[in-house]
Amino acid sequence: MNAHALLGKVGLDASALVDVERHISAEAFCRLLDLAAVEARCPSFGIQMAMNRAMLDFGILGVMMRHKPCLRDMLQVAIDYQRLLNAATAQSLETSSELSILRFELLVNTQVPQTQASELVAGVQMRICQSVLGEAWSPREVHFMHAAPQELFQHKKVFGCPILFGSEFNGLVLKTSDLSVPNPVADPELVRYAESVLLPMKALGENSLLQEVRKNIYMLMPLEQARIERVAEQMHTSTRTLQRQLDQSGTSFSELLDNVRRNLVLRYMSNSRYTIGQVASLTGYSRQASFTRWFQMSFGMSPREWRRGGLVS
Repeated sequence: MNAHALLGKVGLDASALVDVERHISAEAFCRLLDLAAVEARCPSFGIQMAMNRAMLDFGILGVMMRHKPCLRDMLQVAIDYQRLLNAATAQSLETSSELSILRFELLVNTQVPQTQASELVAGVQMRICQSVLGEAWSPREVHFMHAAPQELFQHKKVFGCPILFGSEFNGLVLKTSDLSVPNPVADPELVRYAESVLLPMKALGENSLLQEVRKNIYMLMPLEQARIERVAEQMHTSTRTLQRQLDQSGTSFSELLDNVRRNLVLRYMSNSRYTIGQVASLTGYSRQASFTRWFQMSFGMSPREWRRGGLVS
């Protein structure tokens, strides 16, 4: 595999891999992973990347996660400090009495290939869980929105549980009781030290504010909770403060909501597995008629016309 040629195809060069201060476009990274998987003839490329990295190899953020008292607290750190981990990924933890879902969403354009990047994120999530629960631990289920590859041997070997492709979400399903398992190496002193370093870095600037709002909209929309009040609550601020910050950034909540909805709609509509009614529900509409009106205004045609033509606008 010619690594330099692959980097060139996505507009990168070798220096991008060694310069720790240089940020790589999420879209370029997603394309690079999928190209590498094809070139290497390895449909499990993203998963194997995850398995070959050290557990909690996230710098000072990894220190804080590694020494939290239980898995639930570790995962909450990853969610709260997601911008420092990867600004192009959103995560949420949805719990019930028996099972919980560690869900993630890639915040990239729907036209960008996401198969390998999604499987890399799921693999990293599993590694985080295994850092407390042991390397023999497996989730109850793994879900991917993309279609299944032809060869599933490595996927089954790595995850060790049922894998559902073409699902309504990306993420791991685990027992809720796993979240409370004590971390044997927890150290509150190291957590306090890590927090003292990370808190100033967590302060939101203008661009990161918009990314944080988009991240929360992505996670809340399939739950029909993508309202500014709910997003403000997730960001630990007031609705009025969030509105003012968005005004100062030259945008509005409704504009960000519409941009996210368009991206998710194209993603779901491109998958024939979803009925139009399901797409409406997953993008925040309780009534299909309301969704159809919005779709007509946004794309200049009805959802059925779009599907018949296979069009992307």
